[in-house]
Amino acid sequence: MILGKTKYFCLIFLFLFLNSCSLQKMALGTMSPMFYNATADMQGEGNWENFKSGTLANLKLIEGLLSLKPKDEHLLINLVKGYTGYAYGVNETLFLKDRYAENDKKFQLNQALANYAKAIEFGERFLAINGLSLDQLVQSMKGQGPTPLLEKAMDKSQLHFEGVIFLAQALGGYINLQRNKMDLVARLPVVKGMFDWVCGHQPNINAGTCMIFYGSYSAGRPKMLGGNPEEGRRIFEKAIKTFPHNWLIRSAYIENYIIPMSDEELYKKHKKFLVKSGRLLRQQLKFRPGKAQNNAFNEKSIRLFQAIAVKRAEIIKKYESDLF
Repeated sequence: MILGKTKYFCLIFLFLFLNSCSLQKMALGTMSPMFYNATADMQGEGNWENFKSGTLANLKLIEGLLSLKPKDEHLLINLVKGYTGYAYGVNETLFLKDRYAENDKKFQLNQALANYAKAIEFGERFLAINGLSLDQLVQSMKGQGPTPLLEKAMDKSQLHFEGVIFLAQALGGYINLQRNKMDLVARLPVVKGMFDWVCGHQPNINAGTCMIFYGSYSAGRPKMLGGNPEEGRRIFEKAIKTFPHNWLIRSAYIENYIIPMSDEELYKKHKKFLVKSGRLLRQQLKFRPGKAQNNAFNEKSIRLFQAIAVKRAEIIKKYESDLF
């Protein structure tokens, strides 16, 4: 009977807690940094299928929490990171099949655009909290660019660096998938300006993200628009030496320099590496009692990057005869 009463009072307390707006906000204020750290741990997921199937439900949960505290920076930046990562790691990755098959299927393309758009929306809310807008960053290109505005508005914490760089990645991905829209392409220098600010302070953020961007930015544009493929190649080669375990550098190198330049020998070299690395990654995901872990998997914060790189390489391999 006493146990029954205890359960009854616990249920009353839980009901009151969940229905008290002030208590919800107080709890979220304490918990949201923990959610941010937990989301960072997702980068240790080496199973691409798990990332594909589990991420969106987690993001919807975070959106629900955000509705209780709309100006929580930790939750907002979680959503910017999550939707950007999913758009690139899943939707854009699967869109490679349609891109290289040269078919008219648009589903994964449209999903990527929709998820990038969500990341940009949450990114704009993050900027607004700090007294900035995306329009202000665009207008700044008529003067000194985004750096002075970001330098003044942001507090130079890891949280703010990640908020800016993932928003820049979302905007860059959104533009890159719609290169036929010149009004969007005209905003690409804003993306570079945002990267310049973050990478000026933290050049090694996320184990090579800056070098992937600058390599792709140089290699992926025609020379008449300021591109420099050989500079892009130099950046990618240096990045591989600096961050050998971040295989996304190699997949970006293949997509943004090697395929456009039709360098089949260079492609074979990096394909061989990624195929072998994919086998190693799959082995690491299995229960291996008494087996030492390969050095490539000591950096758990980039395991997801490795999984995405392997998946993209597998798709490209299926179409290599049409590409070279």
